[in-house]
Amino acid sequence: MSQQITPEEVVEMLAKVDVDGLIGKLERRNNKKEALHLRRMIKAFSKKMLLKTKEKFSIPPIYRKIFGDEAAKYIVLKGGRGSGKTFAIICYMLEQSFEEKYRDSLFLVLREIQTSIEDSVHSVVSDLIKQAGLEQYFKITHSKIINKLTNVEFAFTGLRSTGGKTAFSQVNKIKGKHKVRMVFMDEAQDASQDSLDVLFPTVNRSGNVSFTSEYERLLRLAFGAEEVDLTEARFFFAMNPNFAEDPVISKVRSFGDRAVIKHINIFDLPKRYQDTQLLEQAERERGEVTWPHVWLGEPSPKISGYPFAETPVVTAEEDEELLPCVAFLDPSYKGGDFTALSFVSQTRGYVFAWGYCFPHSWNSAIDQIAEKINSFPVVEFYYEDNGVGTAPQDYFSVRGIDAIPRTTLGNKHDRIFRVGAFLNLMRLRLVENWSNQEWLTQHKKFNKDAEHDDAPDATTNCAVRSGIVSDKIKIRGRH
Repeated sequence: MSQQITPEEVVEMLAKVDVDGLIGKLERRNNKKEALHLRRMIKAFSKKMLLKTKEKFSIPPIYRKIFGDEAAKYIVLKGGRGSGKTFAIICYMLEQSFEEKYRDSLFLVLREIQTSIEDSVHSVVSDLIKQAGLEQYFKITHSKIINKLTNVEFAFTGLRSTGGKTAFSQVNKIKGKHKVRMVFMDEAQDASQDSLDVLFPTVNRSGNVSFTSEYERLLRLAFGAEEVDLTEARFFFAMNPNFAEDPVISKVRSFGDRAVIKHINIFDLPKRYQDTQLLEQAERERGEVTWPHVWLGEPSPKISGYPFAETPVVTAEEDEELLPCVAFLDPSYKGGDFTALSFVSQTRGYVFAWGYCFPHSWNSAIDQIAEKINSFPVVEFYYEDNGVGTAPQDYFSVRGIDAIPRTTLGNKHDRIFRVGAFLNLMRLRLVENWSNQEWLTQHKKFNKDAEHDDAPDATTNCAVRSGIVSDKIKIRGRH
């Protein structure tokens, strides 16, 4: 009795045959009908095998091993640029979306803050689908991607709608999403402790029903193991750490044996998975102060700790010409913190910053603020409008000052560390006799646990608005 050839064996056989050459030979022998029939058969068979092949993408073996451990429910992949963390996770999620056990499930793709779909990895997911020839199996819309065969939906959202003090949690929206079975958070170093504290119990509640052990056994006997949905959500995080212990690391570590935290850099990957252009870029940048952070995924002392502790403090001469500058106001509208006003100017190869902190709400200190602004040749004056809206424009307008509102987004502390690092690289100097002591102290003592961060927040926002540092936190150059 002959043994039936499996589809997998057919694939192996086809891999050893020059199919195009064989079809071409048939055509040259005037067997065009047979050649066309053979081509259609192979095409139909190959399309069928696209679905049957579970591992569709070539990703580094280390990632395959981690993903294949079903006991690992909380996975953090951290490391420097080019290690393929995001790519590997998305590939795995696309493969898993074809699995019957995930039918009608939701795969969440998150960032801490996402103001539009362009901020997400939606385009990366859709591009991978097209490159793999899987478009016919997915419905791709502007905001979501759905596997037509299993009805698995990829949804893209942020955990918070804005940054700063008025951040409004988006997590409540997740509570209405039934059967969340996979969660991927990109740029997870930006995840706040508050967001994580709500995310995990929210997702693990959705669509999950607990049974007694006896009833669960009866369910499996009655309907079969495949028909009883007791799946627990899996969480994936990709990140380049800001600190030795980012909130997401601490949170995931608390899950013990169900957690995997792996540090992988581009240099750790097999050569076939290393991008040669990125390797060349890494070599060109070797020796720069940010190199260990960018390429090795290490917390850089310039992007953590006390970013302004060693910033030189200078004294302006009495006859010093006042510098054209940009001003930024971080307004307090409640008790317990400060209203901070910062000025920034770039000249003669240095960046100078100075400012004042007022222990009042912004409208109580409005006359003092206006006096300080009028004391310097301010080119532009901005204020953070998170929570205060357009009211400051009216208050300053009657005092002859044009105030420009700006909404600040993203993780505030991350911005202070990163912008502060680059300002120091650009020879930042704090001007003591143009500042009050509280403003100076808040800079010198700032770290992630600082009681007050109003002054450094105003200064780094001011640097961004002045154009010294871009919104992408890249140095624009010295002048």
